[in-house]
Amino acid sequence: MKKIYRKIIFWLFFALFVVTMPLAVLYSKGYRFDFYRNIFVHSGSITVKAVPTSVSISINGVPQKANGLDIINNSITVNGLRPGTYELGVSADGYSEWKKTVEVHSGISTEFWSVVLAPQNANPEKIDSPGAMKYFVSPFNEKIAYAAKTEKGIEILSYDAKSGEKTTLFSGENVEYRDEEFLNAEWNTKETLILNPVVKGGKNDFLILDIEQGLEPQYLSSLASFEQMDRARWSPKDEKSFFFLASAGPGENGAKNFYLADLDLKKTSLIAQNISAYDISSNSLYLLKENGILYKTDLSGESEEQITFSSIDGLKGKTPRVIAYDDKRQAIVAGDGRLFVHNNGKDDFFKETAQNAKSAQFSDDGKKLLFWSDNEINAMFLRDWEVQPRRAENEIQQIVRFSSPVKNVFWYRDYEHIFFSNNGKVKLIELDSRDRRICSDVLEYKSDDFSSSYDSLNGVFYFLDGLAGDQKNIFFLEIPKQEGFFGG
Repeated sequence: MKKIYRKIIFWLFFALFVVTMPLAVLYSKGYRFDFYRNIFVHSGSITVKAVPTSVSISINGVPQKANGLDIINNSITVNGLRPGTYELGVSADGYSEWKKTVEVHSGISTEFWSVVLAPQNANPEKIDSPGAMKYFVSPFNEKIAYAAKTEKGIEILSYDAKSGEKTTLFSGENVEYRDEEFLNAEWNTKETLILNPVVKGGKNDFLILDIEQGLEPQYLSSLASFEQMDRARWSPKDEKSFFFLASAGPGENGAKNFYLADLDLKKTSLIAQNISAYDISSNSLYLLKENGILYKTDLSGESEEQITFSSIDGLKGKTPRVIAYDDKRQAIVAGDGRLFVHNNGKDDFFKETAQNAKSAQFSDDGKKLLFWSDNEINAMFLRDWEVQPRRAENEIQQIVRFSSPVKNVFWYRDYEHIFFSNNGKVKLIELDSRDRRICSDVLEYKSDDFSSSYDSLNGVFYFLDGLAGDQKNIFFLEIPKQEGFFGG
């Protein structure tokens, strides 16, 4: 080859290098050329963390190849997107598709950290529990106690989740299980004893049963004579002691006293007087007094500390409930449905937050409060939320509203989704309102008085269902379904 040609080729490659090198550097830095404006723009990205972890991603209907995705900590990132609007799709076999219109901005990742795909064609497993009318899962998900009606009374049985064995704990006549929406049986910390709210002889009582059957069944009324016994809760420190409310006596306008029952000593002790409602944390009692003020004490009722300083009126003759997360966060549902929230964050917030509230539930991290009425579900954010989508402390969002009743409302395990039942279907709705909130059907049920619960620790959804006229049974479904080490 002549020398002149070698020079030409050299300078051509050099020129190509000079031109392409800046382009390569710009590309590596995330810049893309915008042919509409004829300029380089800093690209953005979309990050998705989904359940299940093995999902397919599409942008504007075009599937994204796996080798073009960054997968870090079970999250998936699509890089190199020019600023603009995209249709993002997340899908997996056997699950409903998740799809939203999302905005991508220059130099920023648009993040979706809590995408949950609802399972399709759910196949719940049945627990052999014919005639069950109430069920109560133990704290560690190892046992289930359930009550069934008999011709003259009730029968209470326990089911061992590991062995599948059933044991009859009690069978009695002229006894009924108390049928109240938010009144549950209570397991002690060792999962050995259970408190059952019953009606015996026309009066409220509590039936104490030993799962291991070392103790004979006994009623709270056998320890002492009380009227209007209510809200029995086990002590978090003593497996054979529990707290309860009872009438302070006739002619006292419904005022109740607060007691501790000790099964070993077979006696009860007065803890506090004139108490409307209470709740328990690991080390403290939260007592709502008849004057409408909330106090905190230790588990013996000593070291009293005033928590709220504004009085809640209209408590006499009502049945309020206290729902405490810790010293800084509590909710009070008055008997008339008014919801009061105390949140001691950046400011000491204590206000009437809603009316016609049915109940409320804190997330396990204490950063959110879920509350609902007959037709509406809301979420309150108790701390500033810096992760996308951002929320402000004490901000309240309406999550969903129906003309027909919503029931069985509770958090999903990520506290960014909510379970509820409506019109024969169990639904799962997300809090993230960007574009729209995805609300998916999880399963259909048949019973008019369908009831359910969720073990968030183990991801197990329980429900009680049966065809009209048939005996009900307890069912369960894993949500999310357990995946292998590499997903799938």
